[in-house]
Amino acid sequence: MVTLALRSFVHHRSAALATALVSFVGMLLVTAMAALLGTGLAPTTTAADAPFLTQFPLIMGGWVVAIVLFAMVSTIGVTLAGRRGELAGLQLVGATPRQLQTMVAVETFVLSAVAAVPGTACGYLLGWLVMDRVHAAGLIDAVSEFAPGFALPLLGAVVVLVASVAAAWLGSRRLTAASPVGAPVATGRTSRGRGRRIGAAIALVAGLGSASSVVGLDADNVATTAMTGPACVLVAVGLAVLAPELLAVATRVVRVVTRTTGGAAGHLAAINMTAAPERVRPVVTFLTLFVGVAAGTLSMQGIENDYTAGGGSTDQVLASINYLVVVLIAIFMGIALTNTLVASIHQRRTEFAVMSLVGSTHTQTRGMLVGEVVAATVTSVVAGGLGAVVCVIPFAVVKLGDPLMALAPVPYLLAIVVGAALALGVTALVGTRTIRTA
Repeated sequence: MVTLALRSFVHHRSAALATALVSFVGMLLVTAMAALLGTGLAPTTTAADAPFLTQFPLIMGGWVVAIVLFAMVSTIGVTLAGRRGELAGLQLVGATPRQLQTMVAVETFVLSAVAAVPGTACGYLLGWLVMDRVHAAGLIDAVSEFAPGFALPLLGAVVVLVASVAAAWLGSRRLTAASPVGAPVATGRTSRGRGRRIGAAIALVAGLGSASSVVGLDADNVATTAMTGPACVLVAVGLAVLAPELLAVATRVVRVVTRTTGGAAGHLAAINMTAAPERVRPVVTFLTLFVGVAAGTLSMQGIENDYTAGGGSTDQVLASINYLVVVLIAIFMGIALTNTLVASIHQRRTEFAVMSLVGSTHTQTRGMLVGEVVAATVTSVVAGGLGAVVCVIPFAVVKLGDPLMALAPVPYLLAIVVGAALALGVTALVGTRTIRTA
């Protein structure tokens, strides 16, 4: 199975590249935060500088780890969905489900291990750059040098590596358990759906609880940021896990709109979203997470900027660092979203070919595809934006005494425009090319 796993890379290079890219960026971010934490715990760091160099990476690192783990699981699940035919063929020639799971896990381990080397090295570099900016601003003493050590950065890389292998193992279980000839099998879908909803509810309750507990804190307490940031992430993750339910609501709306406006593309989009919602579900998952995290953290930092208006260089540098981390997280989620869109569209070549054979024009098929993504985008924007607003309102009350400051439009518009442009742009570009070649 190990030899087969290594040889199979040739036949699904795009999926392998998507997994390796997400692993690389994930390890870069996690390693950078771990390197800063290692510096804060190093004996060469002064007692006055240690609190900042430990609190900052712990706060930001918590966001990063949660997002990276979720993105790894989702990306690997999408890429595996496009290999149903390959896995079924191996089953027909005698491979057992356990052997197939081992093969997929070995593939993912090799890809993540290869990405770990440049990812960890770039993580060290990113950590050093942040440390250099902190030094330049005079936030810490010159005696406290960048000393990440090896243990914590390597531990961060191992966390991402283990998460990727676990995602491959768990994600391949359902596919390898299915019958290779299409016979019905007991999939346990009801129990899995219940477990997914329970997990989403736990994330939502934990996020809302963390956000609302800020009300009892002093405005100058660093815990206000430490609790609101992870709250935005937890709520966004909870909503992203509920993507099937969100998509079901969107499908009903699309059917109503289609009946009113008509049009072949809209009719096809409504049928597809009803019959096979899993084709659009990854878009809802990643875009909800992107909008929720980006809008929430940018809105929170904007409120912090208003609270510390006229402050010293410390506040300006902290704001710059926060924006840097948010941008890096947004780039990571953008990469994951792009990989997901490309993989899911390429998997639909057969569907596009059949539609062409039964008389659908390229324009109608492309309109169907764009219509599906538009519905998914609107759903994600509404869900992610509402989640961010709810989490930031307590923070705005504590910092500025005005809950309406949580509704400042710029952070939300920025997150929405970037996410929507990315989703629709990739869909139009890749979809047009795939439809023509199909």
